[in-house]
Amino acid sequence: MVTALVMAGGEGTRLKFKGEKPLIKILGKPMIRYVIDALFGASKIKDIIVATSIHTPKTDVFIKKIGLKTIETPGDGYVSDLRFILSEFELGDVLLTITADLPLIRSDILDQVIKEYEKCGKPALSVAVPLEIFKKYGLKPSMVFDGMVPSGLNILRSINKQQDEEVLIIEKIELALNINNCKDITFLEKILGDTNG
Repeated sequence: MVTALVMAGGEGTRLKFKGEKPLIKILGKPMIRYVIDALFGASKIKDIIVATSIHTPKTDVFIKKIGLKTIETPGDGYVSDLRFILSEFELGDVLLTITADLPLIRSDILDQVIKEYEKCGKPALSVAVPLEIFKKYGLKPSMVFDGMVPSGLNILRSINKQQDEEVLIIEKIELALNINNCKDITFLEKILGDTNG
């Protein structure tokens, strides 16, 4: 079984939003709640922990109110915070890390990723989305490597060192849309409105 770790400690500076990014309301619901609901529905996830920081104190309160555990990181950036978190786990635990700004993620996609991880035989797996998906929907990727965009969803062992990893390519908008600007929020609300309506 896998422990899910939701990364929710960033400042969200690219969004230029007054408030905490994980708590941005999307159709009346905090963005992080979409991610947590998908994790609750995934069959191979045994535990959910949310990584917060000094930048996200209200998120920490919100998460504790819904009965989940948090771990406070220094808030020095994704990689630094992840290193800090890895030192808090038993050596070799399997962790699924996911950013709090992937609100379209679904339980079945999470189960698919975990299944692929179990088959790959490597200690780590990262999920990437082809650049074409971003072009198709008019989205701007935050970074591109060889025509692929990191999704913000990874699986690794709790070992604080470089791990041999498999790259899983999934062509889904659910893994492409992380919320980095107001245009992304508008696009997200349109998709969710179309789905719910």
